[in-house]
Formats: sequence, structure tokens, C-alpha cells
Amino acid sequence: MSDSPHPADLPPAPRKHSRRWFLKSLIGGAAVAAAGKGIDWLLPRTICRAGEWHGPVSDHFNGTYFYNPEPQLPMGTREALRWLSGRKLRGHYPEIKHNTHTPQLAHEVTGKDWEVTMVNHSTLLIRTCGLNILTDPVWSDYTSPIQGVGPCRKRPVGISWDELPRIDVCLISHDHYDHFDVNTLQKLTKRDNPRFIVPLGLKSLLEYHCGTDIKVSELDWWQSVIIRGMKCHIVPARHWSKRYRTTEHSNRSLWCGFYLSSPGGPSIYFAGDTARTTWFNIIRQRLGAPDVAILPIGAYRPEWIRNNHTNPADAVEAMQALRASLSIACHFGTWQLANEGYDETLQDLATALMQANIPAHRFPAPDNGQTLRGHV
Repeated sequence: MSDSPHPADLPPAPRKHSRRWFLKSLIGGAAVAAAGKGIDWLLPRTICRAGEWHGPVSDHFNGTYFYNPEPQLPMGTREALRWLSGRKLRGHYPEIKHNTHTPQLAHEVTGKDWEVTMVNHSTLLIRTCGLNILTDPVWSDYTSPIQGVGPCRKRPVGISWDELPRIDVCLISHDHYDHFDVNTLQKLTKRDNPRFIVPLGLKSLLEYHCGTDIKVSELDWWQSVIIRGMKCHIVPARHWSKRYRTTEHSNRSLWCGFYLSSPGGPSIYFAGDTARTTWFNIIRQRLGAPDVAILPIGAYRPEWIRNNHTNPADAVEAMQALRASLSIACHFGTWQLANEGYDETLQDLATALMQANIPAHRFPAPDNGQTLRGHV
């Protein structure tokens, strides 16, 4: 009688396809991980490149990263995912809303006169002291490093590129894609070669995209430069900087507002992007109450976004802290960057003005293409 085990008692032979599946999965996982590492290496060095600054430690710079002196909760991945998963909570935005105004530009703006034309979002054409000044210029359709991806334009620009007058000065408040648009900055450099005024760390980013021959004044908070009789101060704001998702590449450049003044002429404050902050009082105390304050009113819902942005009520409070004679709203209406709807922002502004007993004409929210002017 044979001692050999019966075939039914033998363990099943290993399945070759199981081993192959495991090997393929292992290789596939390694390839995905390697691709992710490669993307994390490549993008921050190219299209998602951040600015960079090397200088002494200060009350808003630790030697590597900039920060807000005021207490602030970080906006992390969890909050971003929570916002993205709540898209159904977003208010209505029309796919395309045509502008109801066309620019009415004076031949020249000098002396005590000023002129402000809303282009879109935080892009405004400011004319004072015989200068044409552009803020945070964006003519692209998407606020993204790649056109065709990201928030899409809902309203046309208020001034077509061909109708834009020659720009003498360009103010850039920080590096976010809805304020620092590479395509527009390259076109502007090629066409007009203006003087750029930027906060610390943005010169390197500008030179990377626009060349080292550009004219740049790179300044810290409270520093200033004079251009043809106009003094431009860089002033504090409560915000952050980021062009790629990782913490390592965040806050490598500073963020700011701008305060423009001239002897006997108007004073104009452009807040850039900011949250509710004590800086408004300090700016007024150090530089005076501005004749015109351009203040952001959009991208404020859900509530945690106000950690870095002002809602209309915050903007009205800022106007009061600054004691501005007139405020002009910006940062609304062109791209849906948060949950509030297109008309909701304007309704909230109207409510905030009524509650503060401020006439609506002292804080207009101009349509793209609308020109406002005055004198002091």
C-alpha cells in the first residue's frame, strides 16, 4: 500500500494569476507614489512656483515664512475638502452676466482729481497724479495655473485689453491666482513695461515669469517709493500667500495693501485681500484717513473663510475705522470663489450700510467697466 497522499489531501497549488495581480498592484502603487512625488517636486518649481525672500527676522517674518502678527486659524486641507463637498450649498451665479457699463476715461487725471474704473474682481484702473495704475491685473478666464481648470469667469472684463491705456504702475498685493495672473503680467510687461510695486518675496516670482529686465520696487510693510510725485506706501493686511498645496511652499512671500498719496492730491487706499483686522485703525493713524478706500467684500461663506476675507459688514466696519470719505467695493462678482451667490453679496452690502446708517452712494459696488471719479 502506497504512503503517497491522495491528491485531494494536497494543498492547492499557488495561483499564478494571484501572484501576478499582487505584483502588478505593487508596481502600480509604487508608480503612483513616484508620480505624486514627481508632481510635488515639479509644480512648485514651475507653474506653481512661489516667491522667495531672505532677510532678517521681523514681527511678521521668522526667517523663512511670513505670518500674521494677529492670531489666526490656519486654513487646511480638511476645511478645503469640507467646502468642496458642500458645492450644493453655493448660491446662484449666472453662467454669463453682461456688463451694464462701459469705461468713461478722462483724457488725463491730475491735481486734486482721481478716477477709478472697475475691470473685474480686484483689478482696478486707478488714475491719479497723471499716472495710470493697475491693481492685481487678471484678464484670464480661469484663476488657476492652467487655463481651463479652476474657477471660471462669470462676467467679462470691464476694459478690453486693446482699450486699456498705457499702464505706468502695477500694484500686486500677493501671489494668489485671482491676484497674480502670469498670462496677464507677461502681456503687460511686453506691452508697457510698467513699474511693479510688490511686497517682499514677489520680485523673484515676477522675474521668473516676466524676465529680469522688469522694473520692480519690492518693499516691506510701511516702506514707500515715490513715482512722479506720487508716494506709494505698502501697508499691512491680514491674509496669506500660497501657489501650491504644501505647507513648505506657503507664505514664502508677503501680502499687503497700498496707500497712494501726493501733495495736495487725493489719497487712495487699496486693501488688496484681507480679513477683518486692527490694521485699518493703524493705517489711518499713521497715514491719515483716505479720500478713497477700495475694499474687498466677496468670498466669505462658509464662515471660516472670513479668517482671510472680509464680508460686506466687515468692509463697512473697515470703512469706519479708516474714516474714508468714500469706499469702493471689489473682490466680488466675476469668479465664484466661495458659497455666497452673485446677488447675495450686494444685498449683504446694502444691509450692512443701512445698519451702519451710511448712505449707499458712499460705498458703491461698481459693475465691471464702471468708472467713478471725484476730487478733493
